[in-house]
Amino acid sequence: MRSFAKVKWWKLTRLLPAGFKGKYNFPYKIALLILGATILAASIISCISYYSVRRLIVDNLERNALLEVKQGGNKIDRWIGTKKAQIELLANTPSVRSMNWSVAGPYLKSEVNRLQDFEHLALIDPDGFYFTTKVGRALINVSDRQHFKKAMAGEVYVSDPTISRTLKQQSIVPISAPVRSNSANFLDKTADKPIGVMNGIISTDRIAEVVKKLEYETGTYAFVLNSQGVPIVHPDARLIGNIDKPTPSLLESADTNLANVAREMVYQKTGILLTKINDARVYVAYLPLEQAEWSIALVIPSHHIEKELIALNILAAAATILLAAAIVAVIAANKLFAENFIRTRSEALIHRLSGRIRAGLPLDRILQTTVEELGTLLKLDRAIFGWYDPRQDTVEFCWEYCRQGLSGRLGIFGATGGPSGDLAARLHRCETVILNKTSASDVAGFPKPAHLELTNSRYATVPVLTQTNRLGYLFTIANRQFANPNELEVLEAIADSLAIAISQSQLQGQIQEELKLLEEVLAQLRKTEEHLVKSEKMAILGQLAAGISQDINNPINFIYGRLIHVNDYIKYLLEIIHLYREQYPQPVPRIAREIETFDLDFISQDLPETINALKIGTDRIRQLVVAFRKISLPDKANKERTNVHEGIDNILLLLDHRLSPKVLVVKEYNNQPPILCYPGQLSQVFTNILNNAIDAVNSLDNSEPIITIKTDIVEHFSGRFIAVSIAHNGCRISPEIQQRIFEPFGNTKSWKNFTVLGLSACYKIIVELHGGIFTVQSPVPSEIESQTGGGAEFIVELPIV
Repeated sequence: MRSFAKVKWWKLTRLLPAGFKGKYNFPYKIALLILGATILAASIISCISYYSVRRLIVDNLERNALLEVKQGGNKIDRWIGTKKAQIELLANTPSVRSMNWSVAGPYLKSEVNRLQDFEHLALIDPDGFYFTTKVGRALINVSDRQHFKKAMAGEVYVSDPTISRTLKQQSIVPISAPVRSNSANFLDKTADKPIGVMNGIISTDRIAEVVKKLEYETGTYAFVLNSQGVPIVHPDARLIGNIDKPTPSLLESADTNLANVAREMVYQKTGILLTKINDARVYVAYLPLEQAEWSIALVIPSHHIEKELIALNILAAAATILLAAAIVAVIAANKLFAENFIRTRSEALIHRLSGRIRAGLPLDRILQTTVEELGTLLKLDRAIFGWYDPRQDTVEFCWEYCRQGLSGRLGIFGATGGPSGDLAARLHRCETVILNKTSASDVAGFPKPAHLELTNSRYATVPVLTQTNRLGYLFTIANRQFANPNELEVLEAIADSLAIAISQSQLQGQIQEELKLLEEVLAQLRKTEEHLVKSEKMAILGQLAAGISQDINNPINFIYGRLIHVNDYIKYLLEIIHLYREQYPQPVPRIAREIETFDLDFISQDLPETINALKIGTDRIRQLVVAFRKISLPDKANKERTNVHEGIDNILLLLDHRLSPKVLVVKEYNNQPPILCYPGQLSQVFTNILNNAIDAVNSLDNSEPIITIKTDIVEHFSGRFIAVSIAHNGCRISPEIQQRIFEPFGNTKSWKNFTVLGLSACYKIIVELHGGIFTVQSPVPSEIESQTGGGAEFIVELPIV
């Protein structure tokens, strides 16, 4: 086959149509980047400016609409307030305060004719029976009405609409005021209690007439809700309700937008809201009334408010057209520089492929990188390398490049029957072939499509002939007219280089696999040997330590127990000798000589002290043996309850020989409950940390070396923890070491006089085995700072279970 070196480079510039030319070399990339960034910045600034100006205009229009509603609401408030003042004024006239209908009736009838807004006026007795200017004495009691109760409580009250009991089921709005007594005895507390109620009746139609005068522009409408969200005035008469004939509250409306508006009104809020009611975009301006427990709203179609945005939208459209023109210019520049890109990238691809072959890279990497670069260079939908099996007429796709958005096609595919029945021949003729999947891919995460369609004139396949028995194929698929002679020539040249790469890489791969297998076997043998030696050694040491501590503990306990009796016996003997000296102050000459020879007075004084010293020494040995035995015993299979303070004290006792007299160990223990843990593993952690602290303070010329041990209970989001802090005022730990201090292979025996051997194992014991937290701080807080740089503090937090 022809070598790729014989391909004429000028042909490479015509491999692709202009529409598929993509990237450029460095100078063109810089130019396009600057141009694209400028267009992007201008677009962002334009969008921000448009929305800012639009928001200002809409806010101003919303304020104007809300101001109109406020003015209309004030008019309604003033009208209702006037009616309340008129009723209250009538309630304080002498004729009404007489509560004598023969006196008050003619006067109230004249007032009905004068005031006109009232349907009629009524004078209600304290028992709820009343006289009205309409029918005279009514035979109906209104003591159950809310407006009557409010007035009898001394309040001028505007009731929610109700059904009149005297005006043939007419919907009315009662306005009630208390009537006071004419008595001049103001010291009498009962004088302030109402003696009746003055009632004025307004038709809801009159309320609706006043509300309808509230207009913004044509197409708008207003409505009024009571404190329960039930419409009092509304264009839709089906929604209007009153006390005696309730309708569903708008708070329970199926239209969630209308329900939200009603909720804002019931909560006595003021504002304007853009929403959608009955599938129409509207602005709803709402505010509460002061003279009644009602809220009024004005519904304005959105086009009335937003009509002033037309000029702004035209300006934004013009800016968008200019931006689109700039984008077209960028695309044109992209096409102008495509030829340079094809030549440069093709040369680079061949050079990189040759370099990978010379470097002896793994076959997987060579093939995967080649198909990816080939797909990127030619702007393909897919570039696939697979092995063809002529016996089964199947092809196994092993390495693939996919355009973003397409699913993978790795796996084994078989061809459906065709005119020739031979897959290789059909691929060579570029016939349309449908490959059906017969097995899943070994690569996890890829979808499993049913088939792959190779359409005539949109794909190319080139065989890759190797020195092995396997036949490879390079598949290239594009969503355009593909596989012209020039493209096939390039693909054949790449296939020649891949054939050499496959043969060489397979040979090197076999050698590398054998070496890797040998290294793995040796590493496993070394690891197994180390593990066996260490395990055997630790098991033997643990058994010896436990046995020796038991053997030592028994005689020490025996000696310690007998020393108590020896001390008592010697005390008794010395008392007897003193009694003898008192009873026989002049001993015989022989005894006197012996007393003087052995210095009986010195022995009597020194012997108890010697026995006491022996007792202290044996007690110290007992403590050391007990502590050593507790630490050396192997952990049980299950966790057990352990006192942290006792474990730390045992470790300090065993490490006492390493503590110089000048080292001060400060223990600040707080009461801690026993925790569920593996005591042996935990002792290993605290022993390692204390050894590090002792090394740190002993290695420095510090006049006052201090090791501080604190325990406390801390709260985290995951629960309560026992915190053990071990700090020293030795040298600090550098930030570089802190970042790697818990890494398994990131530490050595000594880093600038700081031992970190075993901290990775300690971290696993605390975090993985016990579910705790292990942290380090350096420098430490100010209370133990030193002249050496701040020291270090290790904090172990263990969960309280």
